[in-house]
Amino acid sequence: MAELFDEKWLIEESAALALVEILNLQTGVKYQIFKHADRPDIVIENEFDGTRLGVEVTHLFYDADEARFILGRSQKYVHPPEYIEEYIQRLNALLQQKSEKAKGYDHEYPLALLIRVVSPLFHMLNFDEYKSRIIVCTYFGFQGNLVVVL
Repeated sequence: MAELFDEKWLIEESAALALVEILNLQTGVKYQIFKHADRPDIVIENEFDGTRLGVEVTHLFYDADEARFILGRSQKYVHPPEYIEEYIQRLNALLQQKSEKAKGYDHEYPLALLIRVVSPLFHMLNFDEYKSRIIVCTYFGFQGNLVVVL
């Protein structure tokens, strides 16, 4: 019950629920959250065959000011214009950081990285236009290099 008051837990759970809903709709297979822990944050399970996928959850903010505003920690949000190129740079830094972290994971199932883009301005289509500039590391623990951006 304590997790209901833990902001990090709630944000991860919300992201995982969105991922499960999308997987269920796109694949026609019933997935569910099996476990919510740490390293990885979430484990989802295919209810049909029992296969599991570990999911590391992270959020992409433009900068610390945007994060504070969106998370309700600041009432004022005066910000200069935002550019997609800056988001791509931050995304690449985040991918590098998470890939380094994943090297230390001990898990018995594939691992995926779920990145939620929190921007009120930019969406998946914007990132699709710049996908050639997104650097997905191939040497880390995220098998299949599954990177999901919601």
